[in-house]
Order: sequence, then C-alpha cells, then structure tokens
Amino acid sequence: AFLRYAAGAEVPHHRHPGYEHIFVLEGSQRDARGFYARGSCLVSPPGSSHSVTSDEGCLVLAIWNQPVVMTPE
Repeated sequence: AFLRYAAGAEVPHHRHPGYEHIFVLEGSQRDARGFYARGSCLVSPPGSSHSVTSDEGCLVLAIWNQPVVMTPE
C-alpha cells in the first residue's frame, strides 16, 4: 500500500504478526527506535510492535504479509 501521512499524523500502537517492510519515499517518519528520512527502509519482524509519527508528513510504501493488529500501549 502507498500511505500518505499529513504533517503531525500518528499511527496508534500496533503489533505485527508478520513482517512489515516500509520504504520512505518522501518526507520522514519516526518511532521509538529512530528517525527515518526519505530513502529509508524499515523492517519490522513478526511479533514486533510500535506506534509511528510523521512530524513533516510523508509518503511510504508499506508491504505486509499479514494484517497489523491494533493494540493498547
């Protein structure tokens, strides 16, 4: 999926039952593990969890092999 985040957008805490691959195409996003600018590739392995924020907005290509599960923090 192509996901476009507006400036200040947040994705609530969620868990990955399968792999997630994120390619940051424009802008940037961040989570508790770091800051990811244009050109970054992130891999979240099965069982990982996080929330995501994009201060300036971004466009990412997201590839999941299983749907994410929304979870309380």
